[in-house]
Amino acid sequence: VSSAVSLQSHADPGGEVQGVAANARLAMSGGSTYLLAHLNPSTPADLADAIRSFATGLQDISINALAGVANSDPAQAERLRSAEATNTKIAELCK
Repeated sequence: VSSAVSLQSHADPGGEVQGVAANARLAMSGGSTYLLAHLNPSTPADLADAIRSFATGLQDISINALAGVANSDPAQAERLRSAEATNTKIAELCK
């Protein structure tokens, strides 16, 4: 977290690419917080577990991205794949 804060607070304001990346990271971070804060206690256990897993995955992806870890990094790429798979599972559970 310290690396992420330092990197972002000293980042070159740059062009549009930086803004798009920042918004994506904000969406992941804010979205994960929103999911966890609004998870209803009556949510079926399998769906609640998947939502928690997805939210935690988004947090991991966003903090690593903020710390400068590229999507091509093997661990980050796996986090992205896992989040996509979990997102798909959530969609299936909600049908």
